[in-house]
Amino acid sequence: GFDTLNLNRILLHVFDHNPRAMRAYGKAGFVKEGVLRQDRYVNGAYRDSIVIGILREEWEG
Repeated sequence: GFDTLNLNRILLHVFDHNPRAMRAYGKAGFVKEGVLRQDRYVNGAYRDSIVIGILREEWEG
C-alpha cells in the first residue's frame, strides 16, 4: 500500500476477540489507535473493534 498507492497511513479494524490477529499485526509494526465500542454485531452480541494502524515512516523504519 505504501509504495503502490503512495499511502502515508494504513488502518485496520480487528475484532476484540481475535488476539492472534493483534499479535500478528503488532509484529508487523501496527499499533493500537483506538477502540470502537460495540461496533459490530456478531453471534448475537455486540463486539468492540480495535483500530490499529501503521505510518509509512514506521514501516520504512
